Amino acid sequence: MKGIEKITSVRLAEILTERDVVSSEIITDALYSQDKHGEPFVQALVNGGHITEWDLAKIVTENFNLPFLMASTYAISDEAKARFPKETLFKYSMVPLDTFGDIVTVAMPVMLSFDDISKIQSEHNCDLFPYVGLITENQKVLTELHKDYPQWVKQDQQRREEESVQREPVAKKETGDWMSIFDAGEKAIQQSKR
Repeated sequence: MKGIEKITSVRLAEILTERDVVSSEIITDALYSQDKHGEPFVQALVNGGHITEWDLAKIVTENFNLPFLMASTYAISDEAKARFPKETLFKYSMVPLDTFGDIVTVAMPVMLSFDDISKIQSEHNCDLFPYVGLITENQKVLTELHKDYPQWVKQDQQRREEESVQREPVAKKETGDWMSIFDAGEKAIQQSKR
């Protein structure tokens, strides 16, 4: 697919910043969350309530010239259902739609990065033709296809929270040290005013 290499979280972040749709601080936090906690950039933005998945899907379709499709409206072929292990579908919240030889059409959750698409293609010996989908729609369809998907989502969220907590004491200590400096400075200023 021509131009697919331009699909990156950083490029989407630039577009959102240029359009002044989401603040640069929120974008930075979402990119950090993706890098450190594995939460997909688009999901961090949507889950945080910073943009609706519909608005985000519209921006992705317009800027990356990708078609939009609601996964539940497509009669998913049996070949597509069997094309990927469920762990791959779960990890990327991706819904397989149909196969045409080595080409597999999929509904991605608003956006998968070029790196993710390349990784999936390499691991599963196929070419992906992605449609922009909605996160919640893909989750609904994955739940219909695989009854254990909601449990996997809970376990994945729990894993992320545990990883975050493991890093938190160091961050709190550093923050506490800096905050104590600022608190002491504030206290000194207040006392000097008296």
